[in-house]
Amino acid sequence: MGSKDWTPIVLGADILGYSYVRELHQYYGKKSFVLSGGKSHYVQSSSFTDYEIADRIDEEEPLMNWLRSNRGRFGDSSPIIFGGTGDWRIRTLSKNKEELTKLGYIIPNIDFDLLDSITQKDIFYGVCAKLGVPYPRTLVYGFRGYTIKEEFDGLEMVKSKEQLKSLEYPLIAKPSNSADWKFTGIRGQHKIYTIQNYEELISVIEGLEASPYSHALLIQEMLNTTDESLHSLTTFSDKDGNMILGVAANVILQSHTPTGIGNPLVIFGQGKNQHLLEYAAKILKDQKYEGFANFDVMDGKDGKPRFLEVNTRPGRNTYYFSLAGYSFVKTQVEYYVNNDTTLACLTDKERRMDNTFLFSVVGKETVLKWAHGENRKAIEEYFKTGNLSNPLDYKADNFIQKIFARRYMNQQDRING
Repeated sequence: MGSKDWTPIVLGADILGYSYVRELHQYYGKKSFVLSGGKSHYVQSSSFTDYEIADRIDEEEPLMNWLRSNRGRFGDSSPIIFGGTGDWRIRTLSKNKEELTKLGYIIPNIDFDLLDSITQKDIFYGVCAKLGVPYPRTLVYGFRGYTIKEEFDGLEMVKSKEQLKSLEYPLIAKPSNSADWKFTGIRGQHKIYTIQNYEELISVIEGLEASPYSHALLIQEMLNTTDESLHSLTTFSDKDGNMILGVAANVILQSHTPTGIGNPLVIFGQGKNQHLLEYAAKILKDQKYEGFANFDVMDGKDGKPRFLEVNTRPGRNTYYFSLAGYSFVKTQVEYYVNNDTTLACLTDKERRMDNTFLFSVVGKETVLKWAHGENRKAIEEYFKTGNLSNPLDYKADNFIQKIFARRYMNQQDRING
């Protein structure tokens, strides 16, 4: 490991925020500076954080003004900014990467041109089409002159609302740009909509037409409706897009709240699904994608996978990457701080990322309620020798943090149990 003096700054105080805190302490003995827009008891109560609340850090100018005016607080060290799960924060860091780098910050995120392109889901599907990576059949409804660059098999532009009457319902509707979506102010906003009929779809469209949203609504075929049809892929690749590390795991349970749908609560990994990683590796190489990426994949009714999107950052549950074989925090620190650009520090075992694990923010009974078939059999067998791993449960932390972590877990049990 290098001897460079560095300071960790964690933006946001969700599950990923605490995952950073625990691993930065566990592997480097570091106390993290956590900058948040509000209270988060299970993070701010930690013994290993300097916690500060700042107004409107989800917005570009307030966050940039804070980073400019507070750079001197970190002295001669090189502050590395771990951006948390907010797409909007990552956009700010990436968009202003050149200025922040000149100020002495280390920004472990891709350049803005690539981020702005590949996070547009219609563009992402275009990349998938080119590379033979499966994705859902999709109609694109644009707002304020928004159009797709090219129509291809499985993706087409809606020409009129009348076209939507003949669709097969139910179906899925979701924004093409989740960062812009956050600030639309739509009443009853959902991350993903399950649309039962034409009238419901028109209601969503009219709400968007009255909002400042300026991208597209994606209208997609209904795939498999069970949580266990979801897969989460997390990868790390070098500057040429070569995947160095990757893990593909099965989702057992996702959040069932309107704003949390799609966020896994239970993830089971057995070192399988290598074919999904091969698809992901194609995308990374084609785009010369550097750093962490998180892919959401869902099986269709035919049992075959469809790639839904790529998140240009670690996902909120990236602690499962560490459980699979190598610390996600060490990956970033060794690559970006200690300049080990090939991660030569890895052992063969760590590179395989094939540990069996059970990531969970709910209890054992809730896990077993939602696991079925082969997943349940494998998890029951796993429970004979292993335990679920909760990212909020760090033995070295204090009693108060553990109380708030337990409260969070009990809350998820009540919602999903």
